[in-house]
Amino acid sequence: MAEPLGISMPIAPSGGVDQRLPTGTPIAAVTPRQDGSGGNAAQSAPSTELHIGTTVEAIVRAPPAPNAPGPLAIGTRLLLRIVAFPSAPDPALLIGRVVDSAGPETLVATSLGLLALQRRLALPPETMIAFERLDEIPPETMTGDTPSQAGGWPALDEAIAVLSHAAPELAAQLRAELGPRSGPELAGTLLFLLGALYHGDWPGAAVNAALTSATHAKLGQRLADDAAELRRLGADPATGEWQVLTLPLLAGATVLPVRLFLRRRKPDSPAEDATRLAVEVELSKLGPVQLDGLLRASHLILVLRSHRSLPQELRMEASAVCRSALQHCGLSGDLTFAVAAEFAVTPLSGLRKHIKVSI
Repeated sequence: MAEPLGISMPIAPSGGVDQRLPTGTPIAAVTPRQDGSGGNAAQSAPSTELHIGTTVEAIVRAPPAPNAPGPLAIGTRLLLRIVAFPSAPDPALLIGRVVDSAGPETLVATSLGLLALQRRLALPPETMIAFERLDEIPPETMTGDTPSQAGGWPALDEAIAVLSHAAPELAAQLRAELGPRSGPELAGTLLFLLGALYHGDWPGAAVNAALTSATHAKLGQRLADDAAELRRLGADPATGEWQVLTLPLLAGATVLPVRLFLRRRKPDSPAEDATRLAVEVELSKLGPVQLDGLLRASHLILVLRSHRSLPQELRMEASAVCRSALQHCGLSGDLTFAVAAEFAVTPLSGLRKHIKVSI
């Protein structure tokens, strides 16, 4: 039987503290500091310490049983509080078993399904944790009003979570393919995805086989159907003068769809004609943003549009990064900012009802 998590004492407990805490997987105790944290501030490794009363956010990644509906929809967010592991079964508590903690989140199997704790904990698999449920937020739904109201790629999120348990090496490979470790690696990641997704068979037969072996064949089919739909959309003339390419980037624990709009060249346009493109993404703190670019010869005009004004410090930093990149590439130009209720490039505005993936 898996061992429960040894949890350190609360900093300032209210009322009595249950001294019958489980002493399963050995985790070194820490001395709480006056600021409410524990351990050495110089430590860079992820902490394994969870104080009683600590709250953590979790996302439902998969149902409790393969190919079966769960009590909560995939993508539901939960706010949980760590509590002492009970000495006897307590139906009011949620009991979890650590499945994987190799990525930026910790996967925990529970009666509600596979949960992704939004915190990396260096805990060994099979470690048991007890939670109290504080709040529940249903997954976001798309309104379809504008292409800026981005969703995500739920099937890919769920597949990575399942593979983290069923095929850890394959899950690590997907994370590496989707998650650039630095800014300079971002361009390489996007180029890889352009080739693998739109000119290959990504995510590939190995992923589908692993999901099928883990009794998640339906999930594998959903993932393959989503990728096929994106390829179809990329070649769909219904998007008018713009070709639409959607690239999945792993941002923290979830997939962030980055939409690349390329203006199609007319057959009779001269070779030296300007190139127009736009990149659109929805950020958790800034909301939807669209970078509109026009390249003519060696001069690049960039406009960053957002639905609300961006902070001055961020605009100054973005401008400096842009000027440095332009100089490095031997281009002239600059970046300007604009606030707009609707973005200038909207090739998806009339197509959302036909698109299966929340792009």
